[in-house]
Amino acid sequence: MDRLIERKLLEWKDSPDRKPLVVLGMRQCGKTYTLRRFGEEHYSSTVYLDFESMPELRDVFWNLDPMRIIETLSKRFGPITPDTLMIFDEVQMCYPALTSLKYFCQDAPEYHIVCAGSLLGVSLADRKGADSGFSFPVGKVDFLRMRPMCFGEFVMARLGRETFEFMDSLRPEQPLPDGLMRTLEAAYREYLLVGGMPEAVSRWCETEDMSAVRRLQRGIITSFERDMSKYSGEDFGRINAVWSSAAYQLAESGDRFRMKDAGGYMKTLAGPIGWLLGADLLHRAWEVNDDRVPPEPRGSIYYKLYFPDVGLLTCRAGVEYDTLSVKDGRTSVIRGAIAENFVLNELDYALDTDGDAYYWMNRPGTAEVDFRVTIGPDPVPVEVKSGHVGRMQSLECYCSKYRPKAAFVVSGRNVRIGGEGEFTFVPLYMVWKFAMYAEAAGLTVRPINPPPLRRWSPEDEMPGALLGDGQV
Repeated sequence: MDRLIERKLLEWKDSPDRKPLVVLGMRQCGKTYTLRRFGEEHYSSTVYLDFESMPELRDVFWNLDPMRIIETLSKRFGPITPDTLMIFDEVQMCYPALTSLKYFCQDAPEYHIVCAGSLLGVSLADRKGADSGFSFPVGKVDFLRMRPMCFGEFVMARLGRETFEFMDSLRPEQPLPDGLMRTLEAAYREYLLVGGMPEAVSRWCETEDMSAVRRLQRGIITSFERDMSKYSGEDFGRINAVWSSAAYQLAESGDRFRMKDAGGYMKTLAGPIGWLLGADLLHRAWEVNDDRVPPEPRGSIYYKLYFPDVGLLTCRAGVEYDTLSVKDGRTSVIRGAIAENFVLNELDYALDTDGDAYYWMNRPGTAEVDFRVTIGPDPVPVEVKSGHVGRMQSLECYCSKYRPKAAFVVSGRNVRIGGEGEFTFVPLYMVWKFAMYAEAAGLTVRPINPPPLRRWSPEDEMPGALLGDGQV
């Protein structure tokens, strides 16, 4: 299946300032498949090193001289040239290989190396034993985050490239055709169940059998739990309890995460939550009570936890199609919470955010806006509506208090770019293109270069003066 991250991989390949690349992301989101395919399509050869299944490769990195490493690997895998893509997979299992990237960057920049690490975030925070003496190559690598398939990629796989390219070519003020809106609404409900894990998407496109997709997703969840057990040691029970509780709490209400319901409190669960965040198995949104930039969270216990993939969320929480398709009061909270999770993931993709998210609540707790994002210098609110769009009192409260440059409503409505003092409406099905709508609403998405620096000389201050020997 085609992945949009290939565009960024091509930019990296062609960059004159290219450094070794580290691709971060949760297990089974498609890193290995995408990198191997990228190598096959854009290089004369590919050398694939999996440090998990081939632990003996660690012996290659007893010395970090890049030319000796190239020579040794060439004897085993065939000639390695500057037109070879070297893939270091599960690189967190061999920290010396990660450290070697510093020397490839400095002494052999002509070689193309890309690393993938599912648990790299956990490994960086918890190096032990033989790896404790190796340093991370700070400043010597580029980073790229890979996520499960966004809704745009799902549309490409499910409805075809023609539909995707039509959506991708739309200008921000162009509404989606009515027929396409109805088709995308149905695809959106599918996506909430299937999610963006590539294997689940492939299974759904091939079979249209949700029971088969659920079996596959339960297998993915089991493999994640095995990772928790294998790599987290004695914290496994608490980590698994937090992950399970996060799914049920989110589906029930979408409110702030309640540690008590996960069987602990801040002191006992901070470590397990950090492990899950480092493994990309949870995302966090902090509560803020103002419009400061950078955001200032309210406190260490005021946050929500979200899943990186809505399909795994609905599977883990036992939410099925009938709950998502019957629009009544009994299911509105569940549908709203899952829509929030969907939008957070799409915003992460669209704005290429890397780190925690934020939501806004006023101090009395009577008004809440689902997300508060910073675009360029501007903090802006984003409200999510999974059903009927009525009066948006919380969003109006935020706007009257802070007068943001733009405010957004993500819903099933069609596009409307708001003018001054108006809301911009973005369809749920187009959040993966959110940056385009933000620019149309007057925000600066891309950094602005400062004007050219004018050089200074003493003559600028004393025109016509003769400087020398201390006399004017």
